[in-house]
Amino acid sequence: MLTQVVIKRKAIEHNIKQFKNLVGKDILLMPVVKSNAYGHGMIEVAKICDLNSFVDRICVVNLDEAIILINSGIKKPIMILSFYELDIKKIKIAIKHGVIFPVYLLEQITFLNNAAKNLGCDVSVHLKIDTGTTRIGVAPIDALAFAQNICKLRNLYLEGAWSHFASSEDEFEYTKKQQLIFEKTIGVLEKNGVHIPIKHFACSAATILHKTARLNAVRLGLSLYGLYPNQKSQKNIELLPALSLNTKIIQVKSVEAKTKVGYGGTYTTKHKSIIAVLPVGYWDGIDRKLSNAGQVIVSGIKCPIRGRICMNLMMIDVSKIKNVKVGDEVVIIGNKGNVAIGADDLAKQIGTINYEVVTRINPLLPRIID
Repeated sequence: MLTQVVIKRKAIEHNIKQFKNLVGKDILLMPVVKSNAYGHGMIEVAKICDLNSFVDRICVVNLDEAIILINSGIKKPIMILSFYELDIKKIKIAIKHGVIFPVYLLEQITFLNNAAKNLGCDVSVHLKIDTGTTRIGVAPIDALAFAQNICKLRNLYLEGAWSHFASSEDEFEYTKKQQLIFEKTIGVLEKNGVHIPIKHFACSAATILHKTARLNAVRLGLSLYGLYPNQKSQKNIELLPALSLNTKIIQVKSVEAKTKVGYGGTYTTKHKSIIAVLPVGYWDGIDRKLSNAGQVIVSGIKCPIRGRICMNLMMIDVSKIKNVKVGDEVVIIGNKGNVAIGADDLAKQIGTINYEVVTRINPLLPRIID
């Protein structure tokens, strides 16, 4: 196995415990494993969460992800966060297994109610309220009427209501504004007899930085994997990165000075060099912007990427490494001894966020739980 993603079970468990200690026993902890668990492996991470006593339910982005977890034997409640087709076959499977659905369209509540009625059971739903992110969700002014429509349907149980912050990492005033809108909306619902047992708003950043936003449930996303939303959040909680991306050298060659490397000859060796070829490229999630700019770790030493990153291959300069050979391990994300390259380092280099670095790792690469 030349290239693999290694996930540290103890890091995931550590991060869950850190958040449980932060929020306390009375607040539900709901890890998010959507989008292949932010690149870490959805099934693998969900199984770790399923066995963890601090985890109350597991969140996914859509119905298809929920079905995958059901088929993988996940026992904890599964909650969909975003979207789903009104596919009667899949929805019936999900309802039978207690999947919790978000609702923000009248067609959804009618369809879900009829499906549950046909099965002779109820389905739990959470009303999504758009408080200012301008994505999915009902407008606050429409929330009462929508909630009342839910309550009229005998096979729907309005278990919760929730929203999503636009910028809880940075825009504290806007975050407070959104929270106030949500609280006022919930107040209107409850004044009119619509009781909401579970209320959730906080993502990882809001959970760390805004104690009042925790309500009675939090969604643990990015920081489940040991990544911080921003530098401010690092002061409040100690997390362990869970992912490393490793590969192996497939060829080593000695080249003369003034030798061009890679497509377009964008790098020319300045002196005689040892170039190693790796079996990874942008297909595997290595951004082309790292061409002639990024580094990897070989034998505890950082080695520069030379030439353009290809679809399936990339080249590095290993001239500093003694006795380098085919089969030697290369760390692309992770650490070797005291030398580390993190998702944040790569994000800074290519002008993006750590979320994107890890979620773009090819899902076909094997995820190995260590």
